Amino acid sequence: MKKKGLMYTLLLTATMLLIGHSVAAQDSTAMAAEYDARVDSLVSSYERQEKADEKRKNADNLSDLKAEKRETKANAKEARRVESEANDAARESKMAYRKEKKAQRARQQADRQTKKAAKARTISDQN
Repeated sequence: MKKKGLMYTLLLTATMLLIGHSVAAQDSTAMAAEYDARVDSLVSSYERQEKADEKRKNADNLSDLKAEKRETKANAKEARRVESEANDAARESKMAYRKEKKAQRARQQADRQTKKAAKARTISDQN
């Protein structure tokens, strides 16, 4: 932005000096050609500077976009990893629940068998 302002200021100053110089001169055709050459030179210099600035801005934007893409990719990878870990934890929890339920059934069955055996023993002892 500072370069642009500086370029405009220099261009305006040079233009005013050239206009003032050509007005003071008597030979208008020779001065007009010289003035035109100077103005053309300034304009082409300014245009080259603008193109260079635009090229630099484009390169900066491209590098920013590439960095953003890398960051997005890393975030997506992290999200996939977290999701995978959550799925694994859920699977393990489900398996633990099933095992505990199976163990409870086995204990209940063992309790029933123990009661049955005690009842059978009591009957056997009475006979």
